[in-house]
Amino acid sequence: MPSSFRKLKPSRKVDIDRAILKLKSLYRKYSDMYGDRIFNLRGFEKRYHDALLKKMNLLVFLNAEISVFEELRRRVEKSVRFPEEHRYSDVADKIIEENLQKIKGYRKIDFHPDAEEEATHLLGSVTDFYYGSWNKVQHILRDLGVKAVSDALFDLENDFTYFVVPVRGLYSRAVDDYMRVLGRKIPRESENASYNFIKFGGILLNNCMKVINDGLNCTGDADGFKESASVLMHYRTELKKIIDDFRFVDIRDY
Repeated sequence: MPSSFRKLKPSRKVDIDRAILKLKSLYRKYSDMYGDRIFNLRGFEKRYHDALLKKMNLLVFLNAEISVFEELRRRVEKSVRFPEEHRYSDVADKIIEENLQKIKGYRKIDFHPDAEEEATHLLGSVTDFYYGSWNKVQHILRDLGVKAVSDALFDLENDFTYFVVPVRGLYSRAVDDYMRVLGRKIPRESENASYNFIKFGGILLNNCMKVINDGLNCTGDADGFKESASVLMHYRTELKKIIDDFRFVDIRDY
């Protein structure tokens, strides 16, 4: 469990550079196939340049751009027509705004004026999932009596405690660490802290999904667990929506 977001050394630059190169390659490939009116590499490069100039959080930028590309690819592969007046930037802006609206659908915990907006809504969504659903999920999974699942639940409880549960004052240790870095007003450290806060939340949610899937694999068709499996499926659907809405893709594998 991280003790300080400042002390973490994320592979952020390597991961993002690799993903940027992969996106450029994909834009070239799809531009050859479908034309550059839709798959506009220069449009993507301009948006990346602008993001650097504006000192945007590059993880947030890249996740949005991956969503843009995937939506463009989905549309052309399903033969969805693009009106002639729709330029790349128009389509990209619309998709990014739609993604932002999904995030804004979750409760916002406004813990610091300099915190990334995505981080404030992420904290709200993880907090609500933990207090509203996770205890019920844990109860079902513990009843399975599978050691590997129980061990995973123990680790997850520690992670939830770090990320969500207040220790002193109003906020958790994760939020306290994040605010401490933001308070120093050093842009590079603040960006890294934002990245690590969002990344930790994404890892936490994906680990929850993994243990739920492991639990479902253990229940199978065994007598007495069919109802439990049905309930777990309900919570898996809820969790999947959060993961999808926050676009927690694995950039390293993109």
